[in-house]
Amino acid sequence: MTRIPDAVAVASLDTHRLIVAVPNHGPAEVSCNLPRPVAASVLRQLADGLDSPAGQCETALITGRPCPVHDAPASPSEAMLAAGTGAAEAFARGASQAQRPAGLDALLAHVAAAMTPDDDEHQAADEPPALTPNDVRDALDFNADDRDQVLATLRDVLLDTTATRTPEQALGAARIILAAHAQQLAALVEAERAETHTRWGLNRSTRGVLTGYSSARRTIRTYADRLADEQALAEGAANEQAGQ
Repeated sequence: MTRIPDAVAVASLDTHRLIVAVPNHGPAEVSCNLPRPVAASVLRQLADGLDSPAGQCETALITGRPCPVHDAPASPSEAMLAAGTGAAEAFARGASQAQRPAGLDALLAHVAAAMTPDDDEHQAADEPPALTPNDVRDALDFNADDRDQVLATLRDVLLDTTATRTPEQALGAARIILAAHAQQLAALVEAERAETHTRWGLNRSTRGVLTGYSSARRTIRTYADRLADEQALAEGAANEQAGQ
């Protein structure tokens, strides 16, 4: 192989559990559908495996033969022969080894550390994070420029299967999303009222329609405000309980 491909042809979270992209310049990018502590553990295992000294890596210890990666022969012909033998044996045992660029083990360890919370020693590796109200609000902010902000946020929250959610946490997410949707509907009703007033003005024929638009807008906003008040009370009670 005389060159390294510029890009991977197909790599998505539909076909991969963990994707690490390391550009020539700039920080590494990590995408995964694994819980973050689990992904960090996988990356650390990769780093440990790639950092094995010559003659002591898993392939060498299992096969009793020089590893084609860590114990590379001096001559090209010997290297090709050993690589072929090692690859066949590794394949038979369901394992494979690959030549690593210099510093890849340190890079993987760095990425794994960045993905792990500071208090990971107090959190089990298989314990996924909980869905919080701030997660939902952050999703709304992230989708602010989307054509339908609330619909995009609902999609993202439903797709986030890594976050656990209790009935109360799910109810909180529903309140936040429905309140945002209600405000969205109120804005649409107001836009219709303004357009009708601009086009036809205020007269006997339009007075009832304009009044109806205003009444509908107030009703919808009252509903949104009620959801927001209920969520604020629920978060206040949860914070008070956590502080005890």
